[in-house]
Amino acid sequence: MKNRLLQKIALLLTFLITLPAPQMMVLAQQTTPTTPQEKPQAESSEAKKLREAEEKQKRQEDERKKKEEKARLTEAKKYQTLNDFATDLYASDPDFRDQVDDTYLELQRQHADQAYLINISRPQEYLLTENQGEVLKLRRALYDNPRVQEYVNRLGQQIVPDDSEKLYSFKVIVNPVPYAYTLSTGTVLVSTGMVAQLDNEAQLAYILAHELAHVYKDHWRIKVMMPLAEDEYNKKQERKRQRWAAIAALAGAGIGAAVGDSKGAGIGFVGGLVGGYAISSYYAKKIDLDWNTAQEDEADDFALKATLGKSFDIQEVPRLYVAMAKVARADNRTELGFLGSRDRIRERIDYAQKMIAGSLQAQYQENLKANKLKGTSPEFNLIMADLKRDNGIQAFYYDMFQMAKTNLQQAVMLRSDDPLATYYYGRVLKQVGRTKEELDLAQHSLLKAITLDVRHEIPEVQLHRALLLMDNKDSSTYPEAIVALQNYITDFGRKRATARINSDIQPPNLDVLYGYMRLLGEKTWTAPTRLELEKMAFGSLATPALQSSPATQSAPRIEPASQTLQPTNNKRKP
Repeated sequence: MKNRLLQKIALLLTFLITLPAPQMMVLAQQTTPTTPQEKPQAESSEAKKLREAEEKQKRQEDERKKKEEKARLTEAKKYQTLNDFATDLYASDPDFRDQVDDTYLELQRQHADQAYLINISRPQEYLLTENQGEVLKLRRALYDNPRVQEYVNRLGQQIVPDDSEKLYSFKVIVNPVPYAYTLSTGTVLVSTGMVAQLDNEAQLAYILAHELAHVYKDHWRIKVMMPLAEDEYNKKQERKRQRWAAIAALAGAGIGAAVGDSKGAGIGFVGGLVGGYAISSYYAKKIDLDWNTAQEDEADDFALKATLGKSFDIQEVPRLYVAMAKVARADNRTELGFLGSRDRIRERIDYAQKMIAGSLQAQYQENLKANKLKGTSPEFNLIMADLKRDNGIQAFYYDMFQMAKTNLQQAVMLRSDDPLATYYYGRVLKQVGRTKEELDLAQHSLLKAITLDVRHEIPEVQLHRALLLMDNKDSSTYPEAIVALQNYITDFGRKRATARINSDIQPPNLDVLYGYMRLLGEKTWTAPTRLELEKMAFGSLATPALQSSPATQSAPRIEPASQTLQPTNNKRKP
């Protein structure tokens, strides 16, 4: 016994001697008595409750993510199962194929008509106030800013996969509600409200990629084919269930007869029928599929891969959804379009983060090391200034004040010399302002808009300036208020008279063109009046701008259509 004890002690010493230094230190720390200074402080009851609440919240969050991921995988599996069934049925059943083709052709006809109506819709109309003041040009359907349209279309074309045989068009439509959708014809439509919420080019590229995925992945044809196939699939599963039940019932009856009499056979038949139906219900399930969610998940997956493949920073995608969730909390009308419900936004955040941290991580890190990732560009901010302004104005008239305030503030920061953005920013502050500071900022914005409005295009700014001065109840400002009202009446009349005279001879997006000129450094030039144009056409007058143009100087004289042309007599008079 003694020898065995000595052997154990020797082995223990040998083990301790051969341990690496760090492990020896750990053992020393574990065996060294804790000094009074090293004793952990006792956890207070409040700290304990807070810690336990945080741990409970984390467990619930982890459980939610697992549950949602399981549901996502289940829907994806069901979607693929039915897609495979529908594809096989389309290839093997001529009647089914004809039904799918005819239905899809009708859908494409409807989408072609919709695209046509969008493209030829009236470019603008006037919104009149209660005093018949023209305060806003509402553009139906397409956003009437060609530079923005061209930029968005160019960006979208960059995302189109190289192997795509389909052709696409990317367009912006006017609506402050953030939404985007795709027609089966290849037209991707995104609202001003959607684009105005984006912070950078990478986020816009992701939105466009998500929408084009619905055409690239043939989702519209699948949407036509799947419901037709689903009915046939469920009928087939029902027949399979019945066969399983019949086989099991006969087997049960045989077993019952072997071990008993006819009564045993009857009991075995019923038992076999019930058991067979239960087994068959497991192996022959009906498809109950959420089409929209399944296809949206597939589009999200495609968009993440496509944007990363074009070197856009996909870390901006979860940030986009986080920002959108914040917008949705402030105004739930923003959930009506692209985003879906807040729970759906949360699911999409989780999925994007999982993809970025998982299967896309290696490619992301490779692009990051190569300094290839693109987030935004100066062009994006420059072009978006107009869109954020115009969407902010739209949101203002929809009483979506938080969106209006945010968009207009961004527009003013991006383009400080824009009189329309400055005016409407003052308007929204004046409308919802509660404090003296907010009203003072509204006053400042209106004053600045007056100085910027060198073409006198916004007579209403004078009116609202006068109203703020009257609200101050300071008699010393009354003369200034009177002048503002006089200016409003004069500018309003001049604008109405000019618009009435020149309405059919000036471009409908003249304000947009003035904005382009302002960006290029020309802030005062105004379009010629009808009278000036008629005189220019008849050759008796040319404006300084036109006189300086070589092309204009060499242009032939235009004769009025009513003039009778006489043959030229080249003979000399005697």
